[in-house]
Amino acid sequence: MKKYILTICIIFCAVGAYLAVIMFGGNIYNNSGQEKMYQTVATGSSADDIVSELVFGWKVKHPLGLRIVAKLLDLEHHVYPGLYELHDGMSSFEAVRLFRSGKRQTVRLTIRFARHYEEILHLADEKLEASYDDLFALANNRQFMDSLGFSSENTICLFLPDTYDFYWNTSARQFLERMSKEYSTYWNESRRAKARNIGLSPQQVMTLASIVDQETRHDDEKPKIAGVYMNRLKGSATAGKLQADPTIKFALNDFEIKRVRKGHIERAKTSPYSTYEHQGLPPSPICTPTKSGIEAVLNYSHHNFYFFCAQPNYSGYSDFSATFDQHLQKATAYQKWLTQEGF
Repeated sequence: MKKYILTICIIFCAVGAYLAVIMFGGNIYNNSGQEKMYQTVATGSSADDIVSELVFGWKVKHPLGLRIVAKLLDLEHHVYPGLYELHDGMSSFEAVRLFRSGKRQTVRLTIRFARHYEEILHLADEKLEASYDDLFALANNRQFMDSLGFSSENTICLFLPDTYDFYWNTSARQFLERMSKEYSTYWNESRRAKARNIGLSPQQVMTLASIVDQETRHDDEKPKIAGVYMNRLKGSATAGKLQADPTIKFALNDFEIKRVRKGHIERAKTSPYSTYEHQGLPPSPICTPTKSGIEAVLNYSHHNFYFFCAQPNYSGYSDFSATFDQHLQKATAYQKWLTQEGF
């Protein structure tokens, strides 16, 4: 009898020790050798889905232990979609408790230069759970975009270049609504008042800023260039036409053009983005405007310059002129320099 009881005890101890190992011992490992591991939990996932993805995606020594802990901790009723950070050698208990807690990581999405809003949707598709198809469909849903205050032409205004933190499981609607919120936060009453004072809407300011950004890489020169374009909008020297070369490149969808010539301008005549043909601003920004460009337009320099052209060197700065004759002389010098440099 004693032997029988002893055998039973040994069996129970062995089973208990085994369960302790598979439940609380190191179980989930990263084959790449990196200490941190990241696992996504898609919207609509079950506890079984989480366990299966861990077993499939990582080196799990004791899959059974993972499933036992998931059952014991009732993971099925505590599944929270998102991105989770695991560590190499994590136990089943630690992993399940993490998923059950809903302690999700954020992902960083940086919006930089883009010519079309679809480029930003592709970026969001790469970083977030929301698919490009869902994002594109919603961005082209006129009722939804109207509710945010954007038209089909100026959708790109919704996306201010900056770095944003999102939960990975952000949906298409949540992403676009967040961008709208960021837009409203940036365009506070102070900036809106400045826009009104110069006779432009926030979206018109962004349109002009996108052109200014394409004219110079120097932030300190942007207010002066913005002042030139504001003079052209309001003055008679150019009949209210911006005559901005970057808009011709955009109209032709040819950004390899080094010199905008008469032939380019002629080919772009039918485009609403040809600021040589049409008065005023084009329908929308020609790229995502930088915040420095926006601030340059809101606080543009007041002067009497109507023309500018690049300096005949590699500085990236411009020469400014009040009359066309002055501008022609400087432009001729610049064109001569370009030819000498082989452009």
